[in-house]
Amino acid sequence: MSATLAELRDQIVIDANVHGNPQFPVARLNRIINLAQRSIQTELNGLGMKKWEAVTTLSTQSREEEFVGKPILGIPIDGVQFPQMLESPRSIIFIECSDGTSHGLAYEVDLDMFKDQLENTWLAPSVSSAVFMRLANKILFAPATVTSLKAYYYKAVPDLVNDGDFTTIPVEFEEYVIKKAVAEIDGILGNLEAKQLKTKQIQNEISSAYQKFLEKQGEKRRITQENTRGVPDNIRYNMGY
Repeated sequence: MSATLAELRDQIVIDANVHGNPQFPVARLNRIINLAQRSIQTELNGLGMKKWEAVTTLSTQSREEEFVGKPILGIPIDGVQFPQMLESPRSIIFIECSDGTSHGLAYEVDLDMFKDQLENTWLAPSVSSAVFMRLANKILFAPATVTSLKAYYYKAVPDLVNDGDFTTIPVEFEEYVIKKAVAEIDGILGNLEAKQLKTKQIQNEISSAYQKFLEKQGEKRRITQENTRGVPDNIRYNMGY
């Protein structure tokens, strides 16, 4: 069963040895926990976890503008266009685009590549080779001729507000939320070397834990297949598989 905010906080207070420390009232500890959740989520996203992937349709109406004198679409990154998006590098996975005839996938590029593709006629973006970059809290998208955009991105884990709120970080990785929060507390207390060491350990350990998680999920699927071989789908569903 997933841990609650209160359970996470109690364990962090013990592990960080800050019980009764006025520097860490409940509200501050809760904020540290929520930031730790986002950090661990980002690590898991980078390892390939699909749990928080989401899709949203972007508005292209009245979005045309210019960049280095070339037409592009400028789409604001806000809660309307991207509900609950995780604020981290590469939080937009890719953007599906169409002009009504052709279809393609656009991937994020850096400033130099985006500029080169706009200015170099040999590299000029088409629907089938579209590109985008993030700048000034906007998505700059090329070509500007597309009429529909659908973005695939990572949603942020919900913040824990009440003591009874359950974390949505998988149980297998809750300990790293605790460890990350403890590392942050070390940094606040001035123990920067301890924070750096613990952060590095978390990155190494979570990678190993994720591989074990994948192996465990694969074994579960194998057992399910063995147990339900030859069973009709409707009966399999009623059995809980």
